[in-house]
Amino acid sequence: MQDNQASIATLAAISALFWIGTLIAVPIVIVRLPADYLNRKERWFPRNPKPAYWQYPYIFIKNIFGILFIIAGLAMLVLPGQGLLTLALGLALINFPKKHRIIRRILGQKRILRAINRLRHRAKKPPLVLRAKA
Repeated sequence: MQDNQASIATLAAISALFWIGTLIAVPIVIVRLPADYLNRKERWFPRNPKPAYWQYPYIFIKNIFGILFIIAGLAMLVLPGQGLLTLALGLALINFPKKHRIIRRILGQKRILRAINRLRHRAKKPPLVLRAKA
């Protein structure tokens, strides 16, 4: 144990940083989502941000943050923190086909959707609406 004290301290600091970061970032993102987010058609490649030369660096940086949030979310499934919400945030940030179906499945769980809508209610935002697939 004493041989690994520096490694353990570093991992603890990184874990605390991710925990605090997700406590701040996840509610901000959830509150800013449009109410019909779960019912929108999927676009796996985003609209071009302006100016056009920022498109690829923007997508690269966004995907890096998404991967970090996915790793943190997976870790928080067994560690303290909001694992499923962090995982959903990470999935929302990265680009891949059919991601909207996965996000819809995670956020569509009754307990998670209820928690999200309570948070949105406190922020005076309309609740996320999940309509059944036709």
